[in-house]
Amino acid sequence: ARGFESLIPAMQQIPYTLVICGDGNFMQQVKELIIRYDVSDKVELKGMLPPAALWQISQQAFIGINLVENNGLNQYYSLANKFFDYMHALVPQVTMNFPEYRRINDQFEIAVLIDDLQEKSIIAGINSLLNNKEEYAQLMQNCIKARELFNWQNEEKKLINFYKNIFG
Repeated sequence: ARGFESLIPAMQQIPYTLVICGDGNFMQQVKELIIRYDVSDKVELKGMLPPAALWQISQQAFIGINLVENNGLNQYYSLANKFFDYMHALVPQVTMNFPEYRRINDQFEIAVLIDDLQEKSIIAGINSLLNNKEEYAQLMQNCIKARELFNWQNEEKKLINFYKNIFG
C-alpha cells in the first residue's frame, strides 16, 4: 500500500534515482516492476537498515516520497514516521492529501500534496519540486519551523502528562 505500482513506472519520466529502504511482502513485486519498466538504473533498493543509516539517507535526499494507498481509515488518517523524518532532515516531500498530512501542511507547508496515486499525479508532484527552486527553498525553510514544534522534546511532555492523567 505504498504506491509502488505507480511510482516505479513514473520513474521513467523523473531524472533522479529513487532510493527505497526497507523490505516487505511486496518487495518481489517491486523488483518485477523495476524490470518491467526498465528503471533498474534509477531505483536503488537498500533493504532493511538501522535507524541511524535511515537518518543518514534522509539527510542526503533531495525529495522525500511518502505515498499511501487509501485502503481504509487506518491509512487515510495515518501519519507515517518518514513524514517527520523528512521534515527533520529539511527535505521537502511529496505526500498524500489526506487529513493529517493536510492539517500539518496547512500550518507549515512542508510538502507537495497529491490527491491520488496515479502516475501523472506523482510525476507532477515530484516535478513541481524539481522545477521550482523558489517553492523548494520555501518548503525547506518551513521544515525548520515545523520541526521546532514536532519533535520528541515537545511530544515527550504530552506523553508524560497523558500517563499522569491516567495513573495519577
